[in-house]
Amino acid sequence: MSTNELAIQETSTFIRKTGFWCFIGALIGIGVGIKEGLLPTPWGTSMFVIMQLIVLLANALVFVGVIGLYRSGAAGVGWLAKVGLSIAIFGSALFLPLELYIIFNLEVGGMLLGFSALLQGFGLLLAGFAVVQTRHWQGWQRWIPLLCGIYTFVVLIPALALSPESYNAWALIGWQIPFALLGLALYQQEVMK
Repeated sequence: MSTNELAIQETSTFIRKTGFWCFIGALIGIGVGIKEGLLPTPWGTSMFVIMQLIVLLANALVFVGVIGLYRSGAAGVGWLAKVGLSIAIFGSALFLPLELYIIFNLEVGGMLLGFSALLQGFGLLLAGFAVVQTRHWQGWQRWIPLLCGIYTFVVLIPALALSPESYNAWALIGWQIPFALLGLALYQQEVMK
């Protein structure tokens, strides 16, 4: 096996692992969302801290999936891919400290998390257009990064804006579904050579 083939195989294994962890992160997010939709946790309690740590884990695993999308090469190498994936990675990374910050300041933390969602969504919207345009991915997988971005603007942000206290567990559950599908898409795809 040549050095190039070995590198492609290692990258392919990495991409599959990121897909797996993204899928698990989205499932955790769905589970937390269902729990919060049925039995909301009051802010300022020890249970709120525990729930935020679980959400932090879920977001970290989805972040791994966004990195996997970048490493997969599915969006190509054009400016749309570079800008979109850079913004998506930054927005996804921003969730991590903010999920901890919200433990101490619900109002500001919630506002900043909304900003992170916008950044991540915008980045995935751009990257999603690049994935569709490059046609490296085929079938339903080709549309999933775009769906991740579209959901943010068409469902999540409007639902949060129209909800009391700017929180809607059901919209947040729905937001995890495209990321679960992204995990599956990454798990199934070959690395672009």
